[in-house]
Amino acid sequence: REDALDLYGFLNSFDLVFFEMLIAISGVGPKMAMSILSIAPTKLLASAIAKEDLTFFTRVSGVGRKTAEKIILELKDKVHKLGIDVEEFEVGDSEVLDALESLGYSARDAQNSLRQLPKDIKGIENRIKEALKMLGRRQK
Repeated sequence: REDALDLYGFLNSFDLVFFEMLIAISGVGPKMAMSILSIAPTKLLASAIAKEDLTFFTRVSGVGRKTAEKIILELKDKVHKLGIDVEEFEVGDSEVLDALESLGYSARDAQNSLRQLPKDIKGIENRIKEALKMLGRRQK
């Protein structure tokens, strides 16, 4: 495997930077890093790190509690230096994404609806309800 040549593509430079930061962590290889990057937009990943949201990372296949803690510990300071607005997403938004995806919505649609939610809507249940309303309006 060491002599294998693998190519990875990224939609933007933030994804590439995050990928490089993730694979620099002991125990996180390219495959796990790509799995982490595939569950949410980079800003949500940064938000989860800043807010120390362990459940966000443990929902990725192969990421246990210890690995999630290590990711958060090693990347917390680096995320702040990148200048990403971590306040764009609320605590618990990873659960909102999970709920929408389990209802059959694509990850992209779920993320887009989450981005458009007003900041004054608090609580996981309320955010899911509003996101579902938005998704329902789009399908009509």
